[in-house]
Amino acid sequence: MKVSLILGCVLILTNVPTSHAQQFKWGDPNYKLASEIASDIGWYQIAATKAWAVNESGLKDARCMITLDNLRAAGVPDTRIVDVKYDAPEFKRGPHTLAEIRTSCVHVETLGKIQYFERWAKFAMKDTPNLNSGRYEVAYYRNCIQVYDEIVKAGISPSERVPDDVIGGAAWSGSIEELRKKWCDSGFSTANAKTAASEALYRKVLTSDKLKIALTYQEVILPGGARTTDPSKMAAASVWFEDFSPSNVCTDGRQIHNLRRYQFGSDQRIVKTTEQEYCGSAPLSAFH
Repeated sequence: MKVSLILGCVLILTNVPTSHAQQFKWGDPNYKLASEIASDIGWYQIAATKAWAVNESGLKDARCMITLDNLRAAGVPDTRIVDVKYDAPEFKRGPHTLAEIRTSCVHVETLGKIQYFERWAKFAMKDTPNLNSGRYEVAYYRNCIQVYDEIVKAGISPSERVPDDVIGGAAWSGSIEELRKKWCDSGFSTANAKTAASEALYRKVLTSDKLKIALTYQEVILPGGARTTDPSKMAAASVWFEDFSPSNVCTDGRQIHNLRRYQFGSDQRIVKTTEQEYCGSAPLSAFH
């Protein structure tokens, strides 16, 4: 009986120092990096569904991966242990190796890229009804396709599925490839055709800087203060105005307006640009 107790104590004493020796302690040159990864890998749970989501999305490396790569570059082996403060899909909070944390971080990066694609795909879906009215944003469809191409190039499988959802009464589900084809490809094709048709009128009579501005704003203000979308009137005028309204206001509470004046040469290139700020709308006398 006494021998068993002694052996038990020896085993306990042998295991404890080994475990703690692998963990980061105060004074370790990489303690700060280890603390960053311990405090936030990048996960959170949606309260209503308990589904896992990530708190950052985009095409760049996730913060957890940057930290892990910095630790690896500093010569820290993946067997070192970090006391993770919060649960993750792969494990519960507690001591885990950097290798285990890296696996979870790869998952964070993958979901972050998918969420970034979803953002543009949802914009495209919501904008699709506007294609008939002509008040669409072709950038939604173009960005959706570009982001899809980027994340697939980065290693995300086209068969990766988005979390099921309901948006505006419509079901949101499927693979990222299916969503791209359904909302982005078809919308981009339709928007491009409509944009080409609407731009054709401008391209017939406008060139150079005039064409760029006209395609950007579709409407300009002519001398005297009259607004026009007529390309022939734009071509005939040597001076155009654009009225911009930033979010700031004057001391008396009126909205600030920035009136930009473009002066063109006979070749439709800008020869002079000036800008004047007004409290409230610019007076008619400013349009000369």
